[in-house]
Amino acid sequence: MMSYRLVVALLFALINPVIIMPLQAIPRKDHLGKNRVIITFFSSARELTRLALKMQIEERTCAFTDKNLVHMDPLQGSEEFDEMSKQFRVSNSGFQLLLLGKDGGVKLRSSNVSLEDIFSLIDTMPMIRKEMRDDRY
Repeated sequence: MMSYRLVVALLFALINPVIIMPLQAIPRKDHLGKNRVIITFFSSARELTRLALKMQIEERTCAFTDKNLVHMDPLQGSEEFDEMSKQFRVSNSGFQLLLLGKDGGVKLRSSNVSLEDIFSLIDTMPMIRKEMRDDRY
């Protein structure tokens, strides 16, 4: 029997692609200096970890946007997945999450992280402190 949260996560995954940007439309270089990028690598579109993260993003849309975050979600077997996993040396099995800063550098590499953990890490970054001081945050 599926739990209510899983059903909701599945619904969001199927009907709400607003925050998940297509890789072809938004290359990483377009984000330099503008956005922090979360790249997730999953072996299947139906992995529970993937669906749970998408649900967290949906629940925290305002904070996600305020922190200038973009989520890229290539699926295993796609050209984008192969290219990005090679570039960032990500294994082809299991879940892997990368957080890229506005400078394009990898700030976090994890196989188990929540959106709240990502927000906390971002809040400690010098760039966000400057943004808060400049009132651009």
